[in-house]
Amino acid sequence: METVTLYRAVSEEELQQLLSTGKFDIAPNALEGKFFAEHPEHAIAWGEALEGAGQYRVMEVDLSARVADELMRWARLDGIGPARYATLSQLESATIRLYEP
Repeated sequence: METVTLYRAVSEEELQQLLSTGKFDIAPNALEGKFFAEHPEHAIAWGEALEGAGQYRVMEVDLSARVADELMRWARLDGIGPARYATLSQLESATIRLYEP
């Protein structure tokens, strides 16, 4: 099966939740999904902008190409780079791991 790898900068709180449950979840009053960068350097840029230097970790997420093709996509989100938005149901079969450059 063909896969697509996406990247997400996460806060320490989200990292602990991922390590505990092995899946993405939503916080109260949050969107029903997550944004992902198509390239690790863009996830790093979002991590720096949203969490601050050294205050985030980057996760690597593999999705089937079929699911990845269904995601909403922006060619240049926030002036940083290409990004996709996945609902929690679209992430159910994702393989999630810590990004190690």
